[in-house]
Amino acid sequence: MTSGKNWKKAALAAAAAAVAAAPLIAAPAHAEGTPEATLEVIATGLANPRDITYTWDGSLLVAESGAGKPGCAAGEKCLGTTGAIYKVKGGFKGRVVSGLASTAVGAAPGTPVIASGPVQAVPDPAGGYTVLSNLGGTNESRAALGAGSNTLGTLFRTRDGKVLVDLVDHETRLNPDGAEIHANPWAFVRSGSDYLFTDAGANTVVRARQDGTTSTVAVWPKAEVNGQSVEGVPTGIAKDRWTGTVYVADMPGMRPGAARIFKIEPGRKPELLVTGLTNLIDLEVTPDGNLLALSYTRGFGPTGPTPGYLAKIDTDTKQVTEINTGDQLTTPTGLEVDPWGRTYVTINSVSGDGKLVRVRY
Repeated sequence: MTSGKNWKKAALAAAAAAVAAAPLIAAPAHAEGTPEATLEVIATGLANPRDITYTWDGSLLVAESGAGKPGCAAGEKCLGTTGAIYKVKGGFKGRVVSGLASTAVGAAPGTPVIASGPVQAVPDPAGGYTVLSNLGGTNESRAALGAGSNTLGTLFRTRDGKVLVDLVDHETRLNPDGAEIHANPWAFVRSGSDYLFTDAGANTVVRARQDGTTSTVAVWPKAEVNGQSVEGVPTGIAKDRWTGTVYVADMPGMRPGAARIFKIEPGRKPELLVTGLTNLIDLEVTPDGNLLALSYTRGFGPTGPTPGYLAKIDTDTKQVTEINTGDQLTTPTGLEVDPWGRTYVTINSVSGDGKLVRVRY
């Protein structure tokens, strides 16, 4: 990859746009005799599904980035209202919120639409949901999309549409890494009464207070890959509720073996935990206090991204153990582990037929 953040517009909103230029990466062998995980399909027909949230009442929420504006001319960027929140609870499966802002470049018929829109949703105690939306842009490029674009690149609530935190404005005004001005907020956790966000476009972790004011926690460190310095792109973020430690995963330059996980203990700066992983897109703390990490892809072949994988990380010994998922995790994006250790992933995330699956291993 070359410079700046241009590759991330495709890689994180969905990496299929640049596949032809990159070589095929061979998958490493699994330990002999390790059984392959099985996938249980829970929901289908999801439009650019992103992160998953398990809620206190046993629900699973999936943020859908949508499909932009139906009928948008090929090559033109349009704003639509196809973003949504999908819910699974018991026998209920369906969208509980629809009509949220979604933007995408129009594609030829039969070509997947790569959309920006809702990427994570959590319940709002006062009703409705609090939603993080990504964008890939600046204040100016967002405004150019027209009326209704104001929630893109922000944390907002669905019950009244109020913007709580504006990550695009933070990057546009401050540009903490001094590189291209480009915001692409990707995930968040609560930290006391504050929020912590990863911004995969700005290459930052950002703190926001209840009044919406923001500050930069860290400009993400670059990675050295084969003697070359490449951008460290923070993606997944997770918090251990018992220790308060926050973990952040990254995907430097879409380079195999370059992805890292850092830990941020309360009051301390980010500290490298493990490296040697590939294209990490999401991260969760498991009930035993360890980590589960999701890779978007091992690399790219002639037909697109090769399947991703799951890995377990022991936070004490730093041992990394890959889970044998075979070639089943096609363009996975969201990961969730519930209080009983059950693992959920969104796959086919660059399409209008995304799936929510449970991974049994």
